[in-house]
Amino acid sequence: MAESNSKTSVSEETEEKTTADISRYFNNAPRTIFDDIVAPNEQNYFNNSSESDDNISRFNSMLDGTPNDLFSVDTLIDNDRMSDHATYSDLHRDAWIPSERTRKILRSVATSTVGTTFLERDNLTMPGLALQGDMPDLIKNGVVHFLGEDEEMQRNVLTASDVTQDERGLRKLIQTGCYRAAINLSGRLISIYAQGYGKINQPSKHTPHSLQLWYTRLSLLTKLKQTELLEKESKPFGDLDKPDMYFTFYPELYGTRPGSMASFAFRLLLAEVPYYYGKPKEALDKLHKLLSIVNEIMSNLQADLTGDKIDTKVTNIEQQKDAIVLWSRRKSRILISIINCAVGMKNYILAIDILEELSKSHDWTAEQLQIFRSSIGRIHLFLGDVSTAETLLNNRVTQTTTITVRELVDKGLIAVAKNSFQEAFNYFHTASSMDPTNVMLINNMAVSLLYTGQLKAAVHLYENAVARNPTKSLQEPILLNMCTSYELHTNHCKQTKLQLLRQLNKHKGDAIDIQCLKLGM
Repeated sequence: MAESNSKTSVSEETEEKTTADISRYFNNAPRTIFDDIVAPNEQNYFNNSSESDDNISRFNSMLDGTPNDLFSVDTLIDNDRMSDHATYSDLHRDAWIPSERTRKILRSVATSTVGTTFLERDNLTMPGLALQGDMPDLIKNGVVHFLGEDEEMQRNVLTASDVTQDERGLRKLIQTGCYRAAINLSGRLISIYAQGYGKINQPSKHTPHSLQLWYTRLSLLTKLKQTELLEKESKPFGDLDKPDMYFTFYPELYGTRPGSMASFAFRLLLAEVPYYYGKPKEALDKLHKLLSIVNEIMSNLQADLTGDKIDTKVTNIEQQKDAIVLWSRRKSRILISIINCAVGMKNYILAIDILEELSKSHDWTAEQLQIFRSSIGRIHLFLGDVSTAETLLNNRVTQTTTITVRELVDKGLIAVAKNSFQEAFNYFHTASSMDPTNVMLINNMAVSLLYTGQLKAAVHLYENAVARNPTKSLQEPILLNMCTSYELHTNHCKQTKLQLLRQLNKHKGDAIDIQCLKLGM
């Protein structure tokens, strides 16, 4: 919610930096358990209710959290397969336990003459694009509509046609914040595999590369909140358990190589996806199913077997130890996703229980334990249990004398829960002096000023932040709060909003939805 250094980083440091995170999960800030909590629908941000739990909820609806990023730029080529190659063998990294039905089919394929096995459609994964043509650049359209073509001529962002038509091009588009263009390019590359528009429910072949393209595309759709398209394009993959999701299904290409062609990151994303299109219980069920399989894999590894029991005895003990570490971290990532989902469903008790269990599951450092304690404390704030939250958030695990930015933010949130907004501002201001480039802290300071009636000061703070670093400060939550502040300040705020549109045109890619400017197309 209010800080980017969440405990997600605890479980993902050396294995993978995907997800994310959904993650997962576009920038280097790790996902937090509060990323998914607030999508504010409240119109009256300044209701003078005295209830502290209501106040913390309304305040959080304006706080700027880390974007719900499902993967970072450098994991476009999945770290699970690429950068970890030297550490984890294919046998352990790609291990997965198929359902009994799928296992029988794969056994039949392995014992049959190559090219003689033909499956019914129900046993095939048949994805396809649900979008015909390209996604538009909404900022460009908005500039043309409100400011004219002369202003639009100053826009200099990449499109899908401006980069190499491969993974390097995708990476370049994501690095420059051109997510819509990246979706357009992913569609072109996916179409090469006969999985383009209109191909849903049509048989096609799969490779690790094609599945990685789909993972990238669905992650981008999640990031841009394209929920209808996300639902249509993700459903054909199911839970990635059809026989054609395994290397064994293609003996002519991979011989007897065992394991899943789909990465673990893709499995986790597909389990999370129903949450984003409004079915959190379905997501929770999928995540628990994923967790049960990972638990089974870990049990096999601890019994000196391979994760999927393909080989009954492991000879390389060091690799076995590495594999246990890998799957232990993957288990932690699933638990973090379950926590995110539980918080999104306002099942705070479940979230706290899992957080407490996770905090005891490893030999965490003092700093990591502080992150757990902070996260649990913040959830108690959502429950309205301010006293418990204060006990947890003020009980420092670290023995250092210097207070951290996270601890200052925690103190600020406690002050918010007590309606002490000037005190909250002071804490956020101190934190900002320690981390002056942290836009979240600037936003929290501005919101605190709004609650104390210092509207002009809040607007000034926002505008200074944008002037100092427009590329970093022009984010949807910040822009929405700025425009809300402008509307409270005057009825004649269209020109100030149009100035923000000019800034977007000059400094940002195509990812921002200009509805946050509240211009009314």
